[in-house]
Amino acid sequence: MAFGQTIMGKYGWEKVTTTSQKQKLGTRMQIFDREFVYVKAGEALTAGKLIMGQAGTAAEQVDLAVSAASAGATTITLTGSLTITKDEYKDGWIIFNDVEEEGHMYRIKGNTAVSSATGCVITLDEEDGLVAAITTSQEVGLYLNPHFEVEIHDYNDVDHAPLGWTCVDIADESFGWICDKGYTTALSDGTPGPGVPLIASNAVDGAVEVYDEDGTVNLSPVGYMGPIAGVNGEYALIKANIG
Repeated sequence: MAFGQTIMGKYGWEKVTTTSQKQKLGTRMQIFDREFVYVKAGEALTAGKLIMGQAGTAAEQVDLAVSAASAGATTITLTGSLTITKDEYKDGWIIFNDVEEEGHMYRIKGNTAVSSATGCVITLDEEDGLVAAITTSQEVGLYLNPHFEVEIHDYNDVDHAPLGWTCVDIADESFGWICDKGYTTALSDGTPGPGVPLIASNAVDGAVEVYDEDGTVNLSPVGYMGPIAGVNGEYALIKANIG
């Protein structure tokens, strides 16, 4: 199944949800002055909530051993004993987290299944393959596509980076769009003033609050308040700035 990477959409397309996948996860869509990204819901999502990616599996994200491979190779074989389902990491990333070639990353096209066994083969979705030969000294990590099984941002259990805001309700395991750049609606925690920078709330799931410079809540801004102050517990027009 082949999908495009970017779509020029029409008003209302951002509200379309489906139970079957219609685009590649992470596909971008622009509708006039707003930008969206295609996701799969990992729980029931409601409109106007800040969304984050799902938690990772630490044992599969750092220090995995590999077999040697030549420059230009389009597969990497893991030598440690693991349990991974077929194509679990499709459209995700393999990164070199330590030793030689550290800092490099490659998109994953697919992977074989292993059950408490060695030999999982990672196929790269890059036709030029590895930029340099690797040896058994390299250490790698596997990362799921960040737009797979997304969740409402949980202020006291942050699993991943914030990704954008829902534009409509999306049922668990269904597919749809979230807005990560341009104007959108967002749940307000507190009463942020017009135009002030916003961060993920540290008290209300899926909400945003005013950026705090007092040294206690210095999180990265995810957007800016619109032309009027927010009302606590209500939804406001903000300018998203994540993408």
